[in-house]
Amino acid sequence: MKLKLLRWAVRAAIWIWPAYWIAQIFIGDLGASPAVELTHKLGTIVLALLTMNLVLGAVVDLWRPPPLWLRMWIPERRFWGISAFLILLMHIFFYFVNEGFEAKAFDQIYTKTYLIFATLAFVILLALALTSNNFSVRKLGARKWKRLHRTVYAVQLLLFGHILLIEKADLIFYGTWLGALLALQLVRFLVKVVRR
Repeated sequence: MKLKLLRWAVRAAIWIWPAYWIAQIFIGDLGASPAVELTHKLGTIVLALLTMNLVLGAVVDLWRPPPLWLRMWIPERRFWGISAFLILLMHIFFYFVNEGFEAKAFDQIYTKTYLIFATLAFVILLALALTSNNFSVRKLGARKWKRLHRTVYAVQLLLFGHILLIEKADLIFYGTWLGALLALQLVRFLVKVVRR
């Protein structure tokens, strides 16, 4: 019962986070360009949720057998992934709000490198969100479904590329974030090699 309450508390916290920033439109001060600020904040939340997902997957893979307190979070990965996609939709919406929904905003999607990365990430995440259900697992088969959902690694790299091309002032912060994630995946790969 306590574990179930903890899971629901984490789910609530995930959605309180974007809700807080969106509420700042009405009760706070987001500066001269609130849409830009919200786009940035929501994008960071998406990246954090995907990172949580990948880190959990890596830790479970490394820690054999995983203890109960770790196993209980495995089913939550689907919720985190779908939440990341829904928050990504908000991120995209505020991008268009900032651009005034002008034709230029749509043209930039396939002319600017950082937006090309973002668009590719969105298309993959859309496919993952649409297949994050038991019906899709049965229809595709566990092996094909798992192979499809491993493309989330490509999404993470595309999103980091997207961010690093924009956030010139935060290159060290996001570069360290990416480096830590890559180091974890490298350790995971090496441990798999040793086990084999």
